[in-house]
Amino acid sequence: MSHRFDLRGRFAIIRMAMSEDSRLSTIIEAARKRFAHFGVAKTTMNEIAHDIGMSKAALYYYFPDKDQLVVAVVDQDLEKFSAVVDTMINRPSRAAHKLKKYVSIRNAFFKELLTLAKIEQLGVADLFDPMFSHLRANLFKKEKELVAKILATGIREKEFTRASVEEHAELFVCGLIGLRSAALVINPVTPIHNIEVVDAQTRLFVDMFLKALRP
Repeated sequence: MSHRFDLRGRFAIIRMAMSEDSRLSTIIEAARKRFAHFGVAKTTMNEIAHDIGMSKAALYYYFPDKDQLVVAVVDQDLEKFSAVVDTMINRPSRAAHKLKKYVSIRNAFFKELLTLAKIEQLGVADLFDPMFSHLRANLFKKEKELVAKILATGIREKEFTRASVEEHAELFVCGLIGLRSAALVINPVTPIHNIEVVDAQTRLFVDMFLKALRP
């Protein structure tokens, strides 16, 4: 994969362009379908262009390489995920319920949005790829921010004991990531079968976490 461009610059350029041209939405949706069905590695730019009746030259005008298209797909998924969680957090309910709901939404998104799941299921070698490490870092940052909002609300409403929001949010997100990673180690051949196991384990994890936070 090529890394000729600064990754932060890629995100800024893609977001700016997406607000100006509806054809980008068509390209990204076609890429998402291809990635979900065949995987990123087995999808070519030619196939995506063919799916939407666009010339390869026109596709490369919007995305000079597949790296940038992957970034656009995953970044859009992360924005949708954040929007759904923000809406949930802003509804009136107890913080404990919101934290459980967060885990439920997270599990549903990792199941439905296969692009995110693929990013999390990359091999060891991929961890050193600048693009994928940036996407992982972006997801981790967003999750910490969302969980921190819930914890801060619980502390403010005296539902939780006073604690370091930053440290506990990081611990919580690391725990969720760890459970998914462990499931892949246990059953790497058919990861789709791990979904129910991860759902059950994350529900148990959030219950244990809440017990530690309650006065």
